[in-house]
Amino acid sequence: MSTKDYIELVELTLWIISIISVTVLGYVHFKEKQQIYFIQLARQLMIDYVYFYDKELISNEKKLNNVVRAVVTSLEKKGFVVSENDVKNIIAGIEKIVTDLRLKQINS
Repeated sequence: MSTKDYIELVELTLWIISIISVTVLGYVHFKEKQQIYFIQLARQLMIDYVYFYDKELISNEKKLNNVVRAVVTSLEKKGFVVSENDVKNIIAGIEKIVTDLRLKQINS
């Protein structure tokens, strides 16, 4: 093999490595965007359902469970897999939204 063949072999190897790198980075970027979309969608769904079940939400366990189920069902219909940890985070988010809503009502 001549020097030119070695140079072409190195170029081919670098080209293959760059194709693989772009593919991996694209996958990581897409995964991150999907997680951000999940968080934004879950937050918006929680806010919508909390305003729907506004009165005495936290004190009534049945209403709280209805909101959690509605948010989880909506996320699953969008194609997301919701884990137990996600459900706990949704409950905590709903409690925070209700607290913020109560503070807003008191200040009004």
